[in-house]
Amino acid sequence: MMYGQADFEQNGRQQRRVLTVMLLAGVPLLALAAAGFAMRAEALCIAGCILFGAVEVFLWDWRLAPVRRYGRFLREVTSGLTRRTAGMLMRIGEERVYQDGVWLYELILNVYEDLSEEGERRFLLDCQKPRPDALIGSDVALTSHGSFALAIEPLAQKDA
Repeated sequence: MMYGQADFEQNGRQQRRVLTVMLLAGVPLLALAAAGFAMRAEALCIAGCILFGAVEVFLWDWRLAPVRRYGRFLREVTSGLTRRTAGMLMRIGEERVYQDGVWLYELILNVYEDLSEEGERRFLLDCQKPRPDALIGSDVALTSHGSFALAIEPLAQKDA
């Protein structure tokens, strides 16, 4: 499987690191607003509150939200039904696809023996995981949750 306890731990560390940065960035601005309030300087208090809010919203949207979405993605794909599909790995897309808050690569698996286009199935591979480029053109067993690839293993070759 591509996902394990280490992925959850790394995601938790990233969330804590971003929350710490948000706290450290917000404390001076909140102190500025408090100083303005204590000195009865309305403009200073308003500026401190506006800057505090702007910095926190910016950090939340650009830093924390993607890490939290990836954590939700990890919880979703590791808990639930999985399906194992056998076929030939046709190609892995070069372009990244954004779906459910995560960047992914398209992976095309053909499940028909004659490799007709009707047998092509689209799966999504996490960009943070290694690409199995060496398996392109070979028979593989793909474990998935919905359309998300969880594991890709080569199938044993038949003796002729």
